Amino acid sequence: MSAILARHRLQFLMRYKAISSKWRRAIMFIVAVCASMSFLMLTLKQISRTCYGSSCGFLGLGEVLSVFKHDPARCGLGSNITSSAAAGSRLPLYRDEACRGFPDASNVLLLVKTGASEAYSKLPVHLLTMLKCLAGNFLLFSDMAEDIAGYTVHDSLETVLSTVKDTNGDFDIYHRQNGCPIAHEQCNDGYDVGYEGWNLDKYKNVHIAERAYAMRPNYDWYFFIDTDTYVSFPTLMEWLPVVDPNKLHYIGHKKYSGTFPFAHGGSGYLMSKATMRHLFLGKTGVGNKYDEPTERSCCGDIMWSEIVLNETGLTPENMWPVINEFKPRTFSYYDGQWCQPLITLHHVNGEEINDLYAFERKQQFAKSITIKDVYDRFVANHLRESRSDWDNGSEDVYYLDREAKSYGESELDKAKTGDLSAQEREAHKSSAGCKEACYSQEDCFQWRHRDGICGLAYGKIRLGDAVKGDGDEVTRSSSGWHMERINKWVDEQGSCHETYEWPVMDEPRNGYSRA
Repeated sequence: MSAILARHRLQFLMRYKAISSKWRRAIMFIVAVCASMSFLMLTLKQISRTCYGSSCGFLGLGEVLSVFKHDPARCGLGSNITSSAAAGSRLPLYRDEACRGFPDASNVLLLVKTGASEAYSKLPVHLLTMLKCLAGNFLLFSDMAEDIAGYTVHDSLETVLSTVKDTNGDFDIYHRQNGCPIAHEQCNDGYDVGYEGWNLDKYKNVHIAERAYAMRPNYDWYFFIDTDTYVSFPTLMEWLPVVDPNKLHYIGHKKYSGTFPFAHGGSGYLMSKATMRHLFLGKTGVGNKYDEPTERSCCGDIMWSEIVLNETGLTPENMWPVINEFKPRTFSYYDGQWCQPLITLHHVNGEEINDLYAFERKQQFAKSITIKDVYDRFVANHLRESRSDWDNGSEDVYYLDREAKSYGESELDKAKTGDLSAQEREAHKSSAGCKEACYSQEDCFQWRHRDGICGLAYGKIRLGDAVKGDGDEVTRSSSGWHMERINKWVDEQGSCHETYEWPVMDEPRNGYSRA
Protein backbone atom coordinates (compact mmCIF):
# COMPACT_ATOMS: atom_id res chain seq x y z
CA MET A 1 0.00 0.00 0.00
CA SER A 2 2.77 2.41 0.90
CA ALA A 3 4.50 1.57 -2.39
CA ILE A 4 1.35 2.49 -4.36
CA LEU A 5 1.02 5.78 -2.47
CA ALA A 6 4.64 6.60 -3.11
CA ARG A 7 4.23 5.93 -6.85
CA HIS A 8 1.12 8.18 -7.06
CA ARG A 9 2.92 10.88 -5.14
CA LEU A 10 5.86 10.73 -7.56
CA GLN A 11 3.55 10.94 -10.56
CA PHE A 12 1.76 13.96 -9.00
CA LEU A 13 5.03 15.77 -8.37
CA MET A 14 6.22 15.14 -11.94
CA ARG A 15 2.95 16.49 -13.37
CA TYR A 16 3.15 19.50 -11.02
CA LYS A 17 6.67 20.30 -12.11
CA ALA A 18 5.68 20.03 -15.77
CA ILE A 19 2.70 22.33 -15.25
CA SER A 20 4.80 24.76 -13.18
CA SER A 21 7.48 24.84 -15.88
CA LYS A 22 4.87 25.70 -18.52
CA TRP A 23 3.42 28.45 -16.33
CA ARG A 24 6.86 29.81 -15.58
CA ARG A 25 7.65 29.96 -19.29
CA ALA A 26 4.29 31.59 -19.95
CA ILE A 27 4.83 34.16 -17.22
CA MET A 28 8.34 34.91 -18.46
CA PHE A 29 7.01 35.33 -22.00
CA ILE A 30 4.31 37.73 -20.78
CA VAL A 31 6.87 39.72 -18.81
CA ALA A 32 9.17 39.91 -21.84
CA VAL A 33 6.31 41.08 -24.09
CA CYS A 34 5.31 43.75 -21.58
CA ALA A 35 8.89 44.95 -21.28
CA SER A 36 9.23 45.10 -25.06
CA MET A 37 5.97 47.02 -25.41
CA SER A 38 7.07 49.48 -22.75
CA PHE A 39 10.39 49.99 -24.52
CA LEU A 40 8.61 50.44 -27.84
CA MET A 41 6.21 52.98 -26.37
CA LEU A 42 9.10 54.98 -24.93
CA THR A 43 10.95 54.75 -28.24
CA LEU A 44 7.94 55.93 -30.24
CA LYS A 45 7.40 58.74 -27.78
CA GLN A 46 10.98 59.86 -28.35
CA ILE A 47 10.74 59.39 -32.13
CA SER A 48 7.58 61.45 -32.25
CA ARG A 49 9.67 64.45 -31.24
CA THR A 50 11.52 64.30 -34.57
CA CYS A 51 8.49 64.90 -36.75
CA TYR A 52 5.27 66.75 -37.21
CA GLY A 53 1.67 65.87 -38.07
CA SER A 54 1.34 63.13 -40.64
CA SER A 55 5.09 62.56 -40.54
CA CYS A 56 4.96 61.26 -36.99
CA GLY A 57 5.00 57.71 -35.73
CA PHE A 58 7.02 55.15 -37.61
CA LEU A 59 7.90 57.61 -40.40
CA GLY A 60 10.02 59.46 -37.88
CA LEU A 61 11.97 56.26 -37.30
CA GLY A 62 13.79 56.91 -40.58
CA GLU A 63 15.63 59.87 -39.13
CA VAL A 64 16.84 57.93 -36.12
CA LEU A 65 17.80 54.95 -38.29
CA SER A 66 19.69 57.31 -40.60
CA VAL A 67 21.68 58.61 -37.63
CA PHE A 68 22.39 55.05 -36.55
CA LYS A 69 23.52 54.16 -40.07
CA HIS A 70 26.01 57.02 -40.36
CA ASP A 71 27.25 57.09 -36.77
CA PRO A 72 25.82 54.39 -34.49
CA ALA A 73 27.87 55.59 -31.53
CA ARG A 74 25.73 58.72 -31.37
CA CYS A 75 22.38 56.93 -31.41
CA GLY A 76 20.41 56.50 -28.22
CA LEU A 77 17.22 57.41 -26.39
CA GLY A 78 16.58 60.31 -24.09
CA SER A 79 16.84 64.05 -24.39
CA ASN A 80 19.59 65.89 -26.25
CA ILE A 81 22.58 63.64 -26.75
CA THR A 82 25.91 65.40 -26.99
CA SER A 83 28.18 63.68 -29.45
CA SER A 84 31.64 62.40 -28.74
CA ALA A 85 34.67 64.20 -30.09
CA ALA A 86 34.59 61.87 -33.06
CA ALA A 87 31.04 62.82 -33.91
CA GLY A 88 31.74 66.51 -33.97
CA SER A 89 28.35 68.06 -33.21
CA ARG A 90 25.42 67.90 -30.89
CA LEU A 91 22.71 65.57 -32.13
CA PRO A 92 19.21 66.15 -30.82
CA LEU A 93 16.79 63.36 -31.65
CA TYR A 94 14.19 66.02 -32.37
CA ARG A 95 14.07 69.10 -34.53
CA ASP A 96 13.41 72.67 -33.62
CA GLU A 97 9.92 73.87 -34.50
CA ALA A 98 11.59 76.42 -36.79
CA CYS A 99 12.71 73.52 -39.00
CA ARG A 100 9.19 72.38 -39.84
CA GLY A 101 9.18 71.18 -43.44
CA PHE A 102 12.98 71.05 -43.72
CA PRO A 103 13.87 68.34 -46.27
CA ASP A 104 15.44 65.02 -45.35
CA ALA A 105 19.14 65.64 -45.99
CA SER A 106 20.39 62.64 -44.01
CA ASN A 107 22.38 61.34 -47.00
CA VAL A 108 24.47 64.53 -47.11
CA LEU A 109 27.29 65.41 -44.72
CA LEU A 110 27.91 69.16 -44.61
CA LEU A 111 31.53 70.10 -43.87
CA VAL A 112 31.92 73.70 -42.68
CA LYS A 113 35.40 75.25 -42.84
CA THR A 114 36.36 78.28 -40.78
CA GLY A 115 39.36 79.75 -38.95
CA ALA A 116 39.92 80.41 -35.26
CA SER A 117 40.23 84.15 -35.93
CA GLU A 118 36.67 84.27 -37.31
CA ALA A 119 34.90 81.27 -35.78
CA TYR A 120 33.08 83.20 -33.06
CA SER A 121 31.88 85.86 -35.48
CA LYS A 122 30.76 83.57 -38.31
CA LEU A 123 29.73 80.19 -36.88
CA PRO A 124 26.95 81.20 -34.44
CA VAL A 125 24.51 82.35 -37.14
CA HIS A 126 24.88 78.98 -38.90
CA LEU A 127 24.26 77.12 -35.64
CA LEU A 128 21.11 79.19 -35.11
CA THR A 129 19.79 78.65 -38.65
CA MET A 130 20.35 75.84 -41.14
CA LEU A 131 22.70 73.69 -39.02
CA LYS A 132 20.06 73.19 -36.33
CA CYS A 133 17.84 71.63 -39.01
CA LEU A 134 20.42 69.05 -40.15
CA ALA A 135 19.94 66.65 -37.22
CA GLY A 136 23.69 66.41 -36.65
CA ASN A 137 24.64 65.69 -40.26
CA PHE A 138 27.50 68.19 -40.25
CA LEU A 139 31.06 68.61 -39.01
CA LEU A 140 32.86 71.84 -38.13
CA PHE A 141 36.54 72.34 -38.97
CA SER A 142 38.94 75.14 -38.17
CA ASP A 143 42.67 75.62 -37.55
CA MET A 144 42.20 75.13 -33.82
CA ALA A 145 40.22 72.60 -31.78
CA GLU A 146 37.49 74.35 -29.80
CA ASP A 147 34.09 73.91 -28.24
CA ILE A 148 31.64 76.60 -29.34
CA ALA A 149 28.21 76.62 -27.68
CA GLY A 150 28.49 72.88 -27.04
CA TYR A 151 29.54 72.02 -30.61
CA THR A 152 32.91 70.48 -31.32
CA VAL A 153 35.10 72.35 -33.79
CA HIS A 154 37.87 70.09 -35.07
CA ASP A 155 41.44 71.13 -35.78
CA SER A 156 41.72 70.35 -39.49
CA LEU A 157 45.52 70.78 -39.36
CA GLU A 158 46.16 68.38 -36.49
CA THR A 159 47.52 65.68 -38.80
CA VAL A 160 49.70 67.92 -40.98
CA LEU A 161 53.31 66.72 -40.90
CA SER A 162 55.14 68.15 -37.90
CA THR A 163 58.15 68.87 -40.11
CA VAL A 164 55.92 71.19 -42.15
CA LYS A 165 54.14 72.80 -39.20
CA ASP A 166 57.36 73.43 -37.29
CA THR A 167 59.40 74.92 -40.14
CA ASN A 168 56.86 76.63 -42.40
CA GLY A 169 56.08 80.30 -41.77
CA ASP A 170 52.50 79.73 -42.96
CA PHE A 171 51.88 78.10 -39.58
CA ASP A 172 52.97 81.04 -37.43
CA ILE A 173 49.35 82.04 -36.76
CA TYR A 174 48.48 78.40 -36.04
CA HIS A 175 51.10 78.13 -33.29
CA ARG A 176 50.29 81.59 -31.93
CA GLN A 177 46.56 80.83 -31.59
CA ASN A 178 47.06 77.38 -30.13
CA GLY A 179 49.49 78.76 -27.57
CA CYS A 180 47.34 81.73 -26.63
CA PRO A 181 46.03 81.52 -23.02
CA ILE A 182 43.45 84.27 -23.64
CA ALA A 183 41.10 85.28 -26.46
CA HIS A 184 42.56 84.70 -29.95
CA GLU A 185 42.03 88.27 -31.12
CA GLN A 186 44.20 89.57 -28.32
CA CYS A 187 47.12 87.31 -29.25
CA ASN A 188 46.56 88.24 -32.91
CA ASP A 189 46.53 91.97 -32.20
CA GLY A 190 49.00 93.76 -34.46
CA TYR A 191 49.26 90.92 -36.97
CA ASP A 192 47.79 90.80 -40.48
CA VAL A 193 45.35 88.03 -39.60
CA GLY A 194 43.61 88.13 -42.98
CA TYR A 195 46.86 87.52 -44.86
CA GLU A 196 48.10 84.89 -42.39
CA GLY A 197 44.74 83.11 -42.30
CA TRP A 198 44.62 82.95 -46.10
CA ASN A 199 48.08 81.35 -46.28
CA LEU A 200 47.14 78.81 -43.61
CA ASP A 201 43.74 77.99 -45.10
CA LYS A 202 45.14 76.23 -48.17
CA TYR A 203 46.37 73.28 -46.09
CA LYS A 204 42.91 72.46 -44.75
CA ASN A 205 40.89 71.07 -47.66
CA VAL A 206 42.48 67.67 -48.09
CA HIS A 207 42.83 67.07 -44.35
CA ILE A 208 39.17 67.99 -43.78
CA ALA A 209 38.14 65.53 -46.48
CA GLU A 210 40.37 62.75 -45.17
CA ARG A 211 39.29 63.16 -41.57
CA ALA A 212 35.61 63.56 -42.40
CA TYR A 213 35.62 60.31 -44.37
CA ALA A 214 37.36 58.51 -41.51
CA MET A 215 34.78 59.83 -39.04
CA ARG A 216 31.65 59.46 -41.22
CA PRO A 217 32.28 57.02 -44.09
CA ASN A 218 28.70 56.14 -45.01
CA TYR A 219 27.19 59.26 -46.59
CA ASP A 220 26.18 59.53 -50.23
CA TRP A 221 27.45 63.10 -50.56
CA TYR A 222 30.07 65.25 -48.84
CA PHE A 223 29.36 68.97 -49.24
CA PHE A 224 32.26 71.35 -48.49
CA ILE A 225 31.48 75.01 -47.72
CA ASP A 226 32.97 78.05 -45.99
CA THR A 227 31.29 80.04 -43.23
CA ASP A 228 30.35 82.79 -45.70
CA THR A 229 28.36 80.32 -47.82
CA TYR A 230 24.60 79.81 -47.61
CA VAL A 231 23.06 76.51 -48.74
CA SER A 232 19.45 76.17 -49.85
CA PHE A 233 18.71 72.59 -48.81
CA PRO A 234 15.30 72.49 -50.53
CA THR A 235 17.07 73.18 -53.83
CA LEU A 236 19.93 70.81 -53.03
CA MET A 237 17.60 67.93 -52.20
CA GLU A 238 15.52 68.66 -55.31
CA TRP A 239 18.62 68.12 -57.44
CA LEU A 240 20.55 65.28 -55.78
CA PRO A 241 18.10 62.47 -56.69
CA VAL A 242 19.11 62.86 -60.35
CA VAL A 243 22.82 62.40 -59.60
CA ASP A 244 24.22 58.96 -58.74
CA PRO A 245 26.49 58.98 -55.65
CA ASN A 246 27.86 55.61 -56.71
CA LYS A 247 29.54 57.30 -59.68
CA LEU A 248 32.67 59.41 -59.49
CA HIS A 249 31.51 63.01 -59.07
CA TYR A 250 33.33 66.20 -58.11
CA ILE A 251 30.83 69.02 -58.61
CA GLY A 252 30.97 72.77 -58.04
CA HIS A 253 31.33 76.19 -59.62
CA LYS A 254 34.05 75.51 -62.17
CA LYS A 255 36.65 78.25 -62.52
CA TYR A 256 40.15 78.41 -63.96
CA SER A 257 43.59 79.28 -62.68
CA GLY A 258 45.21 79.97 -66.02
CA THR A 259 44.06 76.89 -67.89
CA PHE A 260 43.74 74.67 -64.82
CA PRO A 261 40.12 73.97 -63.78
CA PHE A 262 39.07 73.95 -60.13
CA ALA A 263 35.84 74.05 -58.14
CA HIS A 264 35.56 77.38 -56.33
CA GLY A 265 35.73 76.72 -52.60
CA GLY A 266 33.59 79.61 -51.42
CA SER A 267 30.76 78.58 -53.72
CA GLY A 268 30.90 75.08 -52.23
CA TYR A 269 31.62 71.73 -53.89
CA LEU A 270 30.30 68.18 -53.54
CA MET A 271 32.12 64.86 -53.61
CA SER A 272 30.19 61.66 -54.16
CA LYS A 273 30.75 58.67 -51.89
CA ALA A 274 32.33 56.85 -54.84
CA THR A 275 34.92 59.63 -55.19
CA MET A 276 35.59 59.77 -51.46
CA ARG A 277 36.11 56.01 -51.37
CA HIS A 278 38.48 56.26 -54.33
CA LEU A 279 40.41 58.94 -52.49
CA PHE A 280 40.56 57.48 -48.98
CA LEU A 281 39.21 53.94 -48.56
CA GLY A 282 41.95 51.66 -47.27
CA LYS A 283 44.52 54.47 -47.44
CA THR A 284 46.37 56.49 -44.80
CA GLY A 285 48.34 59.69 -45.01
CA VAL A 286 46.77 60.96 -48.23
CA GLY A 287 46.85 64.53 -46.98
CA ASN A 288 50.45 64.23 -45.83
CA LYS A 289 51.54 63.46 -49.41
CA TYR A 290 50.60 67.03 -50.26
CA ASP A 291 51.64 68.96 -47.14
CA GLU A 292 54.94 70.13 -48.64
CA PRO A 293 53.65 70.82 -52.20
CA THR A 294 50.81 72.91 -50.74
CA GLU A 295 53.31 75.55 -49.60
CA ARG A 296 53.86 76.42 -53.27
CA SER A 297 50.14 76.70 -54.02
CA CYS A 298 48.17 79.91 -53.70
CA CYS A 299 44.80 78.55 -52.64
CA GLY A 300 43.14 75.59 -50.97
CA ASP A 301 40.48 75.00 -53.62
CA ILE A 302 43.06 74.95 -56.42
CA MET A 303 45.29 72.59 -54.44
CA TRP A 304 42.31 70.33 -53.74
CA SER A 305 41.56 70.13 -57.47
CA GLU A 306 45.17 69.14 -58.11
CA ILE A 307 44.90 66.41 -55.48
CA VAL A 308 41.60 65.09 -56.87
CA LEU A 309 43.07 65.07 -60.37
CA ASN A 310 46.21 63.24 -59.20
CA GLU A 311 44.33 60.67 -57.13
CA THR A 312 41.24 60.06 -59.28
CA GLY A 313 41.76 61.66 -62.70
CA LEU A 314 38.66 63.82 -62.14
CA THR A 315 38.21 67.47 -63.03
CA PRO A 316 35.27 69.42 -61.58
CA GLU A 317 31.83 69.26 -63.18
CA ASN A 318 30.34 72.72 -63.58
CA MET A 319 27.15 73.38 -61.61
CA TRP A 320 27.19 77.16 -62.15
CA PRO A 321 25.02 79.21 -61.70
CA VAL A 322 23.11 76.86 -59.38
CA ILE A 323 26.27 76.72 -57.28
CA ASN A 324 27.77 80.20 -57.53
CA GLU A 325 30.00 82.86 -56.01
CA PHE A 326 27.44 85.67 -55.68
CA LYS A 327 24.70 86.80 -53.32
CA PRO A 328 21.45 88.74 -53.86
CA ARG A 329 22.94 92.22 -54.06
CA THR A 330 25.93 91.21 -56.23
CA PHE A 331 24.03 89.06 -58.73
CA SER A 332 23.54 90.38 -62.24
CA TYR A 333 19.93 89.56 -63.08
CA TYR A 334 19.37 89.08 -66.80
CA ASP A 335 17.52 87.05 -69.38
CA GLY A 336 18.54 83.38 -69.51
CA GLN A 337 19.16 82.94 -65.77
CA TRP A 338 15.92 84.30 -64.36
CA CYS A 339 14.33 80.92 -63.54
CA GLN A 340 17.45 78.98 -62.65
CA PRO A 341 17.41 77.44 -59.15
CA LEU A 342 20.03 78.28 -56.53
CA ILE A 343 21.83 75.92 -54.17
CA THR A 344 24.53 78.21 -52.78
CA LEU A 345 25.19 81.91 -52.34
CA HIS A 346 28.64 83.18 -51.37
CA HIS A 347 30.16 86.12 -49.47
CA VAL A 348 27.06 86.30 -47.30
CA ASN A 349 27.43 87.90 -43.88
CA GLY A 350 25.54 86.93 -40.72
CA GLU A 351 22.60 89.24 -41.38
CA GLU A 352 22.23 87.96 -44.94
CA ILE A 353 22.38 84.31 -43.82
CA ASN A 354 19.67 85.05 -41.28
CA ASP A 355 17.50 86.76 -43.92
CA LEU A 356 17.90 83.92 -46.42
CA TYR A 357 17.05 81.33 -43.77
CA ALA A 358 14.02 83.37 -42.66
CA PHE A 359 12.89 83.57 -46.30
CA GLU A 360 13.03 79.79 -46.73
CA ARG A 361 11.54 79.17 -43.30
CA LYS A 362 8.57 81.45 -44.08
CA GLN A 363 7.63 79.11 -46.92
CA GLN A 364 8.37 76.13 -44.63
CA PHE A 365 11.19 74.99 -46.93
CA ALA A 366 8.47 73.78 -49.30
CA LYS A 367 10.15 74.64 -52.59
CA SER A 368 13.47 75.34 -54.20
CA ILE A 369 14.51 78.96 -54.62
CA THR A 370 15.30 80.57 -57.95
CA ILE A 371 17.20 83.64 -59.05
CA LYS A 372 13.79 85.27 -59.61
CA ASP A 373 12.82 84.52 -55.98
CA VAL A 374 15.99 86.18 -54.73
CA TYR A 375 15.40 89.24 -56.90
CA ASP A 376 11.77 89.60 -55.76
CA ARG A 377 12.63 89.23 -52.08
CA PHE A 378 15.99 90.97 -51.70
CA VAL A 379 16.48 93.39 -54.61
CA ALA A 380 13.30 94.74 -56.20
CA ASN A 381 12.25 97.00 -53.32
CA HIS A 382 15.69 98.62 -53.06
CA LEU A 383 16.02 99.92 -56.62
CA ARG A 384 15.64 103.67 -57.13
CA GLU A 385 15.82 106.20 -59.95
CA SER A 386 19.00 107.35 -58.22
CA ARG A 387 20.94 106.54 -55.05
CA SER A 388 23.87 108.54 -53.67
CA ASP A 389 27.02 106.95 -52.25
CA TRP A 390 26.23 103.74 -54.06
CA ASP A 391 27.98 101.54 -56.63
CA ASN A 392 25.70 99.25 -58.67
CA GLY A 393 28.54 97.94 -60.83
CA SER A 394 27.38 99.33 -64.19
CA GLU A 395 30.36 98.78 -66.47
CA ASP A 396 29.32 97.48 -69.90
CA VAL A 397 30.54 100.75 -71.41
CA TYR A 398 32.38 103.78 -69.95
CA TYR A 399 32.28 107.45 -70.85
CA LEU A 400 35.26 109.53 -69.68
CA ASP A 401 37.59 112.38 -70.64
CA ARG A 402 40.98 110.96 -71.51
CA GLU A 403 42.54 114.42 -71.34
CA ALA A 404 41.25 115.24 -67.87
CA LYS A 405 43.19 112.60 -65.92
CA SER A 406 44.92 109.24 -66.12
CA TYR A 407 42.80 106.12 -66.15
CA GLY A 408 43.55 102.45 -65.74
CA GLU A 409 43.87 100.07 -68.66
CA SER A 410 40.62 98.26 -67.81
CA GLU A 411 38.75 101.59 -67.76
CA LEU A 412 40.22 102.72 -71.07
CA ASP A 413 39.39 99.38 -72.69
CA LYS A 414 35.68 99.89 -71.94
CA ALA A 415 35.58 103.55 -72.90
CA LYS A 416 33.51 104.51 -75.94
CA THR A 417 35.33 107.19 -77.96
CA GLY A 418 33.72 107.53 -81.36
CA ASP A 419 30.30 108.37 -82.73
CA LEU A 420 29.07 109.87 -79.45
CA SER A 421 25.64 111.42 -79.08
CA ALA A 422 25.12 114.74 -77.31
CA GLN A 423 24.11 112.91 -74.11
CA GLU A 424 27.11 110.57 -74.32
CA ARG A 425 29.54 113.51 -74.65
CA GLU A 426 28.18 114.99 -71.39
CA ALA A 427 27.80 111.69 -69.49
CA HIS A 428 31.14 111.78 -67.60
CA LYS A 429 30.63 115.28 -66.20
CA SER A 430 27.95 114.53 -63.57
CA SER A 431 25.55 111.94 -62.25
CA ALA A 432 22.69 113.80 -63.93
CA GLY A 433 24.50 113.63 -67.25
CA CYS A 434 25.21 109.93 -66.79
CA LYS A 435 21.54 109.29 -66.06
CA GLU A 436 20.53 111.16 -69.22
CA ALA A 437 22.94 109.09 -71.30
CA CYS A 438 21.35 105.90 -69.96
CA TYR A 439 17.81 107.10 -70.57
CA SER A 440 18.70 108.04 -74.15
CA GLN A 441 19.55 104.41 -74.98
CA GLU A 442 16.57 102.06 -75.04
CA ASP A 443 18.42 98.96 -73.79
CA CYS A 444 20.14 100.67 -70.83
CA PHE A 445 18.85 99.39 -67.47
CA GLN A 446 21.15 101.19 -65.04
CA TRP A 447 23.97 103.71 -64.68
CA ARG A 448 26.77 104.68 -62.30
CA HIS A 449 28.83 107.87 -62.07
CA ARG A 450 32.09 107.92 -60.11
CA ASP A 451 35.31 109.91 -60.25
CA GLY A 452 34.63 111.34 -63.72
CA ILE A 453 33.51 108.04 -65.25
CA CYS A 454 29.98 107.22 -66.35
CA GLY A 455 29.26 103.49 -66.62
CA LEU A 456 26.14 101.96 -68.18
CA ALA A 457 24.72 98.43 -68.05
CA TYR A 458 22.50 96.95 -70.74
CA GLY A 459 19.80 94.33 -70.18
CA LYS A 460 20.95 93.44 -66.68
CA ILE A 461 20.13 94.49 -63.12
CA ARG A 462 22.48 94.65 -60.16
CA LEU A 463 21.84 96.19 -56.75
CA GLY A 464 25.47 96.61 -55.68
CA ASP A 465 27.04 98.10 -52.55
CA ALA A 466 27.14 101.22 -50.45
CA VAL A 467 30.38 103.19 -50.73
CA LYS A 468 31.97 105.85 -48.58
CA GLY A 469 30.54 109.27 -49.34
CA ASP A 470 33.70 111.39 -49.62
CA GLY A 471 34.53 114.01 -52.19
CA ASP A 472 32.54 116.35 -54.42
CA GLU A 473 29.74 115.56 -56.86
CA VAL A 474 32.19 114.47 -59.57
CA THR A 475 34.25 112.06 -57.47
CA ARG A 476 31.50 110.61 -55.25
CA SER A 477 29.71 107.51 -56.45
CA SER A 478 26.07 107.70 -57.48
CA SER A 479 23.95 105.02 -59.15
CA GLY A 480 20.50 104.69 -60.61
CA TRP A 481 18.09 102.38 -62.38
CA HIS A 482 15.62 102.95 -65.20
CA MET A 483 12.64 101.69 -63.22
CA GLU A 484 10.08 101.78 -66.03
CA ARG A 485 12.21 99.59 -68.29
CA ILE A 486 13.20 97.24 -65.48
CA ASN A 487 9.64 96.73 -64.26
CA LYS A 488 8.45 96.09 -67.83
CA TRP A 489 11.24 93.55 -68.35
CA VAL A 490 10.47 91.77 -65.07
CA ASP A 491 6.76 91.53 -65.97
CA GLU A 492 7.68 90.03 -69.34
CA GLN A 493 9.69 87.25 -67.64
CA GLY A 494 6.52 85.92 -65.98
CA SER A 495 6.49 83.07 -63.49
CA CYS A 496 8.96 80.21 -63.48
CA HIS A 497 7.03 77.07 -64.39
CA GLU A 498 9.13 75.59 -67.17
CA THR A 499 11.20 72.46 -66.68
CA TYR A 500 14.81 73.18 -65.88
CA GLU A 501 17.58 70.79 -66.88
CA TRP A 502 20.21 70.73 -64.15
CA PRO A 503 23.78 71.40 -65.34
CA VAL A 504 24.89 68.04 -63.84
CA MET A 505 22.58 65.01 -64.05
CA ASP A 506 22.83 61.25 -64.38
CA GLU A 507 19.07 60.95 -64.97
CA PRO A 508 18.18 63.75 -67.43
CA ARG A 509 14.55 62.66 -67.67
CA ASN A 510 13.99 63.97 -64.15
CA GLY A 511 14.34 67.68 -64.76
CA TYR A 512 13.54 70.39 -62.24
CA SER A 513 10.16 72.12 -62.52
CA ARG A 514 8.44 74.81 -60.47
CA ALA A 515 4.99 73.86 -61.82
